[in-house]
Amino acid sequence: MVEQALKLITEIQHSLIQEYAFLDQWNVKLDNAKKRAGICRLSEREISISLQHILNNDIQTVEDTILHEFAHAIAYQVYKETGHGHYWKLVARKIGATPKASGKFELPSAPWLLVHVCNESANIYPIAERFRRNKKIRNYHLSGRPETKGELFFVAQTDFNQYKHGLLDKSRLVLVQ
Repeated sequence: MVEQALKLITEIQHSLIQEYAFLDQWNVKLDNAKKRAGICRLSEREISISLQHILNNDIQTVEDTILHEFAHAIAYQVYKETGHGHYWKLVARKIGATPKASGKFELPSAPWLLVHVCNESANIYPIAERFRRNKKIRNYHLSGRPETKGELFFVAQTDFNQYKHGLLDKSRLVLVQ
């Protein structure tokens, strides 16, 4: 799938260069982003597509993302427009991208879950999924609730799901701070 996506990126860029010669000065690369599909870095003249996006979605979805990011490059170079405004939508339609700010796509689940272990009730409340653990989490607290300092932990997402469904006892959860 990765080879297919790289070939598609090259084909799209070469095709668009026929009309937008400035695109030959743009670099396209893959990255390891886990929460977005792609990004167009205007000042660096760089388009980056998430490897995770490529691995977790069909080729049509990936193609739309590639076109979406090229539409940003073109709208900026031709109209000096950033974002998903009128000119970006015109360009997106013209080159075959869906003219929407974001699309529906699959990305991998985060391996960690940030949880609040309430000292008073000893209940565990999920806060947010995380791909990385913050090593200083013991110094943080929930927004507007300074009394929760020291009550935030990371737990493996799979373990928490087992706990939530009664398949793992609370005493067996590994809470990381």
